[in-house]
Amino acid sequence: MSLPTIATRQWAITYTINFGVRAIHYIERCHIRQGGMVIQVFSAILLFTCACVSEPSIDKGKFAELDRAVQDLKAAITSSDPCDVPDTFQQRIASGITAVKDKTNSKGERDLIVAYSHLLTTYKDGLLLCQSRTHLSNFDFFPKGRIYVSQELDPLVEKYDLSTKKHLYKRTGQYMRSIDGNSIRVIWESARTQIKNIENMMNYN
Repeated sequence: MSLPTIATRQWAITYTINFGVRAIHYIERCHIRQGGMVIQVFSAILLFTCACVSEPSIDKGKFAELDRAVQDLKAAITSSDPCDVPDTFQQRIASGITAVKDKTNSKGERDLIVAYSHLLTTYKDGLLLCQSRTHLSNFDFFPKGRIYVSQELDPLVEKYDLSTKKHLYKRTGQYMRSIDGNSIRVIWESARTQIKNIENMMNYN
């Protein structure tokens, strides 16, 4: 357990007890001891204090493999080519989650599993968008530097609020939608934010 974690919990326990004692004194001054209110207040304080003491911290060793995969992903999505990200991270992160999700011993560890799962979803979204960059790119009627919004990409456009443009295909008179070719950066920025949150959870629990 890290020193910041110990200090934080000790402060929370001390603060809670002091608050409870002041509350009891207030109740006594107001002469409202009827119905065992003082006992109820103090019991609540004890329950909260015990929860603070007994909640185990995150076992960092348990998440070591996942952490290595996420740090490698972090380095990959900050490369010069935002789509030069190998798809091997999908298996590494998914396998890591499977290996530890049934071995969690605290709320902090369960929350961490949820955070890793959300990151995995974001990573898959990024891969899908990267794989879609070349759709219609070889046709002269489609604007260069744009990504065609297929039905498969519709959920991502809405999820990440990506700006779209309409293009008229004169041969059929139908409109098509596209997004900027650099839209992948929006998804990777979301991934970086999630990775930062995971790092904070690991460091301060």
